[in-house]
Amino acid sequence: MENILPIIIADAPEALIELCGVNLLERLLRILQRLGFRHAVVFSTTPEIVGGELAKRSWARDQINAHVVSDPIGPLTSQLILEHSPSDRFLIVPASIYCDARLLAALCAKASSAALVDSNPPEFAQPLIRNPCGPAFVTRDFLSALSPAARFFDELKNKVDNRQIDIVDAAEEDDYIVSMRRRVRPLCFSAPPEQSRRVAERVILDSAQNGTLDLPAYIHGPIETAIISLLCKTRITPNQITIGGFVIGCSATAAFAVGRVGLGILAALIFGIVDGLDGKQSRVKIETTERGKWEHHLDYLIENSWWLAIAVHLWRSGQFPNVFYFLALLIASHLLAEFAKRRVKIARGRLLDDVAPFDRAFRLIAARRNVYVWILACGFLLGAFPQSYAIICGWAAISAAVHLVRSIWICDSSAVRRVVGSRS
Repeated sequence: MENILPIIIADAPEALIELCGVNLLERLLRILQRLGFRHAVVFSTTPEIVGGELAKRSWARDQINAHVVSDPIGPLTSQLILEHSPSDRFLIVPASIYCDARLLAALCAKASSAALVDSNPPEFAQPLIRNPCGPAFVTRDFLSALSPAARFFDELKNKVDNRQIDIVDAAEEDDYIVSMRRRVRPLCFSAPPEQSRRVAERVILDSAQNGTLDLPAYIHGPIETAIISLLCKTRITPNQITIGGFVIGCSATAAFAVGRVGLGILAALIFGIVDGLDGKQSRVKIETTERGKWEHHLDYLIENSWWLAIAVHLWRSGQFPNVFYFLALLIASHLLAEFAKRRVKIARGRLLDDVAPFDRAFRLIAARRNVYVWILACGFLLGAFPQSYAIICGWAAISAAVHLVRSIWICDSSAVRRVVGSRS
């Protein structure tokens, strides 16, 4: 986003409407910070109210400096922008909208001036979407060619209608998100009226849900979303949720180690739900951090402590004398599966679990923490806990073998396509 200056048009009360616990102006600034911006200029007809809002401390946007033009202004014009903004390229965004970060990034990637439109909005969002949607990327030369006294957004609409400016169409943008293993339609819509607020919040909550899940996660997902719909309106941070999950996970480890298997399984089941909350909270409220990316490593440490603690308990109690051989099989299978998945991600740019219909179907039952816990719970209830531990270790080996075969198949197919493409 080098040499692009964000221009934010923020008028109270529209810019301060809250969706999922974050007002639209705050949400926009958090998005801009995560896109790499460190400065923004804010035009407002209510500078005292908007300035007061920006003066509030917010760790989620503390790396971006938003300068409010001190004098109240009238309608935004090209002359106002040029007078107050010493830049050659501008990203102009009304704060009274919700806009997916991918759409703003697509605008900034354009080489020439461009406006955001949505040629085919989803039916549920049609009442909220206007065209052009509001955000636009413009150059100083483009602004200089506009009528200096005319409203900027009127001029922009005229340019779009007469096809005198490039467009970024939300309906044509790639909607697949690799890290979430699903398609999420990018949207940009105006601040919703009170009666449509719940629909708008549902869009945000749904966009935070990962795709291609295992069977237990399909049960966890709606529970997590219901919890987040309440948590997002509190001051609880994703890191605080992570700490709470760590305590629960360690409690499960301790319970397994001392032989309180039922209590350990209960804590593990609760952890399975809590573990999904921190990521959803960070995505819903735009509170992602670099430290948050390490949360998966912490989860991996916790769940492996469970398998070790259970093995120690089964060995000490004499219920499963050869349990450590099975533990070694479990760990080796996990490493092999991770190797296979890494190869596929390098070759295809997406996760193995979501490459083809077979992989998505296998993900439902493939060896994973949630599936393990359910198997162990069934074994405990049936009085066959040691046998259930052997089952999860064997299932880990089978799953790893399937992933390895798929990895070889996919990577070899990708290599063949590259060779054919280079020859043609």
